Amino acid sequence: MHLRHKPLKYHGIAAIAVCGTLAATVGCSSSGGQHTDSKPSIKTSTASQPADARPLEASKLRAFLLTTSDLGSGYVQSPEKEDEASQYDDIGADGCPALEKLAKQSDRMKFAVKATAEFKYDEDSELGEELYSDTPSALSSKLRAVMNAWTSCPTFTMTSGSTPISIKVSKSAPPQVGEEQYAYTTTIDLPARPQVFKTAAVRQGNVVVMLTGAPALVDRHIETAVAKISPTS
Repeated sequence: MHLRHKPLKYHGIAAIAVCGTLAATVGCSSSGGQHTDSKPSIKTSTASQPADARPLEASKLRAFLLTTSDLGSGYVQSPEKEDEASQYDDIGADGCPALEKLAKQSDRMKFAVKATAEFKYDEDSELGEELYSDTPSALSSKLRAVMNAWTSCPTFTMTSGSTPISIKVSKSAPPQVGEEQYAYTTTIDLPARPQVFKTAAVRQGNVVVMLTGAPALVDRHIETAVAKISPTS
């Protein structure tokens, strides 16, 4: 478990930061609870695909992932994980009914296709990207459900194994690109020092792009990430 003054990996305790993303939220364990609705942070444009547009093939979706060439100097791509799902096996959420209920609906929250990439920046910060493809209507409804759940509780507790971790979540101004946009900031209260991560998610047609990592890196690269998926619209 990485509790020192080092950049956190996207596994173990650091997976809590990305547990609000589409992949991790539906994989978190939970106890029971009642759902609490919250309004989505959303802006819809008039240029959208038909609701029945087909998901992209996996190879085409992967081609839209950011690369070190897109990001610029100082970035190194991390090796791809073979068993991504297992990194969330020991993570659970308590004290946020909406997240607890969402985790129980994980089978219904899966998307047709996904692709991921992770990067280190100057050995001090990290940036993770997730791409998802499905019909625009499926992406829209499930993305909204995840974002509503994740931002419905300002504070709650998550566990990594038996270790309780205090989590704070606050909504952020969403990026002004794409058809639907969301953003929030997660603060993880670790013993050594708090760790702050930002998540920005944008749907453009039949693709969702989500960046999670150091707030400055997410703000710097979200428009580039959305521009790469724009040819699908």
